[in-house]
Amino acid sequence: MRVSGPVAVDNLGFQTVWRISISERATPEWIQCFGQQQDATMLCKPTLVSFHRAGILFTSDAARLSTWVKYIDKWTRATNVAVAAVHEKRRQEALAQIPVWKSLVSESASESQG
Repeated sequence: MRVSGPVAVDNLGFQTVWRISISERATPEWIQCFGQQQDATMLCKPTLVSFHRAGILFTSDAARLSTWVKYIDKWTRATNVAVAAVHEKRRQEALAQIPVWKSLVSESASESQG
């Protein structure tokens, strides 16, 4: 999640490179999901941001800065939900395998005893 507002890190004439700090370094899985978010405008697209350590970098003029922040917050929320759902699905699949593993272990134990 975002932990700060945008901070200017470089000036490119009419455009400024902005950095928004996030709570932790994004994983490759999270970055991929972030880049796939569909809700965007012609100028504000998740594919136009980059990640550096615990920060999101993007280029914008001052007039569109608040729009960028709004979309980055929206993409971040959607990404967090999507990644959490994937993790929960993996967890449920792993839990579903426990009875299978237990039966294999007990069969193996009874075979070695018999």
